[in-house]
Amino acid sequence: MFRVPKPALILLSGLLVVAASACSSAAATAAPAGQEAGSSLATASNPATGNPIAGNPTVNPQDPSSIITQALSGGTAAKSFHIKLAMSGTIKAAVLSEAAGSAGGAAGGIVGAFKGDLKLDGTAIEGDVDIANQAGHITFNYPAGLAAAGGAGGGPLTGDILVVNGTLYYKISMTGPKYMKMDLGSLGSLAGGLTGSLPSALPTAGGSAMSGITDQLTSLRQAMDQAGAKATLVGVEQIGGKDAYHVNVSVPLDMINSQIAAAAAQASAVPAGLAGMKIDSASVDFWFYKDSYRPAQFELKGASSAIGNLDLIVTITAYDQPVTIAAPAADQVQAAP
Repeated sequence: MFRVPKPALILLSGLLVVAASACSSAAATAAPAGQEAGSSLATASNPATGNPIAGNPTVNPQDPSSIITQALSGGTAAKSFHIKLAMSGTIKAAVLSEAAGSAGGAAGGIVGAFKGDLKLDGTAIEGDVDIANQAGHITFNYPAGLAAAGGAGGGPLTGDILVVNGTLYYKISMTGPKYMKMDLGSLGSLAGGLTGSLPSALPTAGGSAMSGITDQLTSLRQAMDQAGAKATLVGVEQIGGKDAYHVNVSVPLDMINSQIAAAAAQASAVPAGLAGMKIDSASVDFWFYKDSYRPAQFELKGASSAIGNLDLIVTITAYDQPVTIAAPAADQVQAAP
């Protein structure tokens, strides 16, 4: 059985699992005087003191690794925030089939339900998370709808999800206009079935909401560093009307593609649709607010003739702004099946 090498999964995870762009990047600028164009992601330090950033609150704003380290180590204290995820692209059917076989269990069943190429254009998830009150309100829109999963009928698949006072309320376009209600405690078995198979795409409403995001970014950062990636400070740009540091992370395509080829050569069988697979282009970009070093935006782009293409962008705004999230009226709730 063919298995994609782990470094390649850094880029393919977004392509293989839908649960994980329209942002214009400024042209890369030259590094500041005395600053290397790229620096290692894992060895951030403050040149002024020589002490690791992890133990020193002073951040060097000209060192991209210093900025990333501060953002990921100090980004969990938020009380509330607004999150928006947008995706576009197409994932080839052969990749979905391979992903379903590799994942197995509930996750494999979800991914395996899709027939043919998966169209992601226009897919959007957006909402507010109130960490202090353990509440959240998220809406989603998947324009390709059920036809992408081999279902009957057309039209987009939309939904609305609320978490209030330990209760989940949700409604989906295919189930009618009213919300269904479920105690969050009853979701334990479902979460257990998915744990380890699907990465967290959205934060939970609670104390771990922000840490869920930073944990995902930290894992990506560590994996990219192991693959030899370097961070470069592009400049300062506007995200949500605020200045943010833009950091580009290089993608070592030659190394990743060589590992994909080596794995294919050693595999007993390679799916026909994945023969000769390689990553043709990829980019990873982070934005961090200049005034707080909190995560502002993350963008992943990738393209492969064998895999497909993906443009995924996650934007976080309105940190610590007042949020009102209330349960729907009783007459808007129906019994869950």
